[in-house]
Amino acid sequence: MPFPRPTILGLGSPWRTAGRPPGMPPRPAPVPHPTPPPPPRPAATPVITMRFPMSAVDKLIKEALAEDVGDGDLTTQSLFPGKVKARGKLIANEDGVLAGLPIFKRVFELVDKNITFEPRATDGMALAGGQLVARVSGPAVSVLQAERTALNFLQHLSGIASQTAKFANAVKGTKTRILDTRRTTPGLRFLEKYAVEVGGGVSLQKGLSDRLVVTESHLALSDGVPSIVRQLRKAHPGKRIELTVTNMQELDQALVAKVNVLLLENFPPGQVRQAIALVQGRAKVEVTGKVGLDNARAYALAGVDFISVSQLTQSVKAFDFSFRVSR
Repeated sequence: MPFPRPTILGLGSPWRTAGRPPGMPPRPAPVPHPTPPPPPRPAATPVITMRFPMSAVDKLIKEALAEDVGDGDLTTQSLFPGKVKARGKLIANEDGVLAGLPIFKRVFELVDKNITFEPRATDGMALAGGQLVARVSGPAVSVLQAERTALNFLQHLSGIASQTAKFANAVKGTKTRILDTRRTTPGLRFLEKYAVEVGGGVSLQKGLSDRLVVTESHLALSDGVPSIVRQLRKAHPGKRIELTVTNMQELDQALVAKVNVLLLENFPPGQVRQAIALVQGRAKVEVTGKVGLDNARAYALAGVDFISVSQLTQSVKAFDFSFRVSR
């Protein structure tokens, strides 16, 4: 006699319809599985406020448009004299950090108020290659007149923010902060320093009137560290003094003079560690000169408070965007 095929528990199963057979213990209650917690939400993109008047931006944009457009776009005005409309898509062609999208938008607004702008990202957002950043639409003549000036601002500022983010990531997990310098494009300093902050850096000095910073040039023209500190304290009592040192002897003199911030000029990481041991927290320590992405973390691990990097704004690579136009 063939062995009967087992009944599969489920629809039509006698255990489902008739209950447990006599003598068998009751079926244990199912153990509820805990609901897994929802994945953590990604951290919000920090909002960096543009701490400058839009009138200053408008002035720069109008000068740039006058330089590029002049008396008019001869080619576009000849080809599309009527009411031809254009649509443009702003696309990121590489990974990086967005900075300057409000400036990009403002260029189109100043060229033609009939141009519509639809952002798909915000300043400070991490971009991926191929990502749609914004859409623009309006009269073709106006869109084409504005596009290059708008892109020039956006590519430059996003390049700065992206470069700054690389340095900030290099020192992540340490107490070290990345600073910009005064090596900026003439006339664009306030925008470039904004882009540094968007990328995660710190901008402490707008110009020479902000801080008392003694450079190597000051040292070369003076009677030494003690004399410089005395003069500055007399002229600006109570104000913080930051002093550049190029060797351990000047470092000793600066500590004796009780300066507030020591700027170690061109110190290798090993010498920085010696300096930190000598300072023992009596002053903040900043490293400047010969710092790159390859050694920024070594300086941070040595224990410095700040690293100032001219590469953030000087000769920075423009971020790669495309502005694709269609009818």
